[in-house]
Amino acid sequence: MIGQVVGLFQVLGGQQDRGAVGDQLLQDADRRKDWCEKTSTMLARTYRLVRFEKLNIKNMTRSASGTTEQPGKQVRQKAGLNRAILAQGWGLLRQRTGHKALGRVEDVPAPYTSLRCSACGWIDKNSRKSQAEFVCSFCGFTCNADTNAAINVAAGQGGIPAPGAQPVPEGRHRPNSGRASVNPNPPRLESPYF
Repeated sequence: MIGQVVGLFQVLGGQQDRGAVGDQLLQDADRRKDWCEKTSTMLARTYRLVRFEKLNIKNMTRSASGTTEQPGKQVRQKAGLNRAILAQGWGLLRQRTGHKALGRVEDVPAPYTSLRCSACGWIDKNSRKSQAEFVCSFCGFTCNADTNAAINVAAGQGGIPAPGAQPVPEGRHRPNSGRASVNPNPPRLESPYF
């Protein structure tokens, strides 16, 4: 068992070498901060406008342990994902870029950025063929799903669209969703008190 890695500690003859682990964690944190500083400086100097996808990192990294009545599922995998997300320093990069490029940083709402076609703007969950493949069900545009989402964020295309707001390219018709149509301009009700 000598030299076997267990979690963050290395077992050395039954003793845990905590000093080396602490040093490694500090080096990782310094490396992450240095990367964030250099990247945020580059973004602030290079671009007139910087857009970030508005991710709720706190909710994304919430524990999956659950309660005693309803224990969580795949807790160990979720803990590993949480460590990986936090190790990237997304929040620090956004914060430092905001400090260095005052007034030139925008947050794009995250909903539908990965489902919206960057070519025609059509939103459909069936356009995501897999985790990595995006094929628009309306215009047929094909792209890597992450690249498509990044193009949408860079263009500021995010958030939940208003009913009936989906653009329909010329010569095409809106696909039949099987739902009753929603009137985007409901009749205005006048209040007798105003």
